[in-house]
Amino acid sequence: MFDTVRLKVRPVYIDSGILNQLTGNAITFLSKETGALNTSYTIYDEQIPYIKYIESSQTLHIQVSIPKFLYGDNVTMLEEVDIPLFFDRLQERIQQLFHIHIPHSEWTVSRCDVCLNFQVGKNVGDYVRLLSKQQLAYKNTTMYNQDQTVEYWNKSSRIMFYDKHKQVTKAKESSDIIERAKGILRLEVNPSDNDMKKYAPSRKAIELIAKPFFNYMTDKVLGQIEYPTEASDIGLAWLMENKEDISKIETMLGFQMLQRMFDESTLRQIYKPSTYAIRKSTAKK
Repeated sequence: MFDTVRLKVRPVYIDSGILNQLTGNAITFLSKETGALNTSYTIYDEQIPYIKYIESSQTLHIQVSIPKFLYGDNVTMLEEVDIPLFFDRLQERIQQLFHIHIPHSEWTVSRCDVCLNFQVGKNVGDYVRLLSKQQLAYKNTTMYNQDQTVEYWNKSSRIMFYDKHKQVTKAKESSDIIERAKGILRLEVNPSDNDMKKYAPSRKAIELIAKPFFNYMTDKVLGQIEYPTEASDIGLAWLMENKEDISKIETMLGFQMLQRMFDESTLRQIYKPSTYAIRKSTAKK
């Protein structure tokens, strides 16, 4: 549902004595805006890997992977019930570190990575190659490491599909995490500032780190993925161009036939949720 988030809160006063005890790095600099001396503190914490406090503006910044913060890895997909747990745990940790209480409603979002795992078995590379042929409006398409990652990007936002198993293997994660990542095609969306402001003008964390925003972003992204919609649209030239993906073409045509035979509630009983989501988005009925 979500992975890395960057949050901030202001104004919040933190005692300089506490900061000096915790800080791994304190930098004093001359503010270009006010001409006054300003101090920023970078705090190192095992649970929240990035914490920065700007003394003059009394602004606290944090960056954390929500699933890693809660469960120790980011292969685990968050459930809706995990969101209030995250805010509670964050509140507890900030209070432990700085002896301050920050209400959940005070946090605003600077970054919010939306993610979704698709279990596609041995076909991760095939999906990445297929997706690399897509062109999304106003975005560049780049494929990395042959069939491991495809990215659609511009200056303000990024959409990425990649092989999660290969990513955690390269990162030398534990054998349990590597095993659980097998067959996962990972979707990660880095929404633009405009996306977040359009959905929540104040960019409040309690509005953006929530299932409705997750649904809003994933529906928006998956709705852009194109695929031939009917067998009549597929000519020999197209088949020859995409012959390495013939098994995927057969899968989509079969799914479209099932769509004509059964209603959505029946299909949801047949497919796993993640499988149904990717079939529906690529079929583009």
